Amino acid sequence: MASTPLRQQLSIMRQSFFDEGLLDQGQVSYLETLENEDDPDFIENLFTLFLRDSSRYIASIEKALETTPVDYLVMEKMMYRLKGSSASLGASKINDENNKLRKLFHEGDMESGKVALQKLKAEHVNFKQKLSVYVGMLKQAKLSEY
Repeated sequence: MASTPLRQQLSIMRQSFFDEGLLDQGQVSYLETLENEDDPDFIENLFTLFLRDSSRYIASIEKALETTPVDYLVMEKMMYRLKGSSASLGASKINDENNKLRKLFHEGDMESGKVALQKLKAEHVNFKQKLSVYVGMLKQAKLSEY
């Protein structure tokens, strides 16, 4: 694959995700080895699915927290799903914030849990914005190769 300005920009952006701790380099490198001729858009699809699903999980956590009484079963289920998907993708900061949230709710500290949920949401928005740009650029780079 030729080194174009777009590919160079993608490489810099990818490295910044690792430098900022947004993504785990080892996990992403492993996932990249799974992309092949049979599934050339594997990484893009994986990132896109994560962004869609993680947004749903966080919205469900927030909704469950707002119900009276609080729907702890839904909260736990969604936090567990978010933990699994963020760990599988290597979304380090999302996973870390989710783990803090789970710990607080397990300890029964609802007020701190609500604050932690807002921090998770903010981290997710930041991650989603950056990853969405990256995925768009990946698609653009692949289209320009054809």
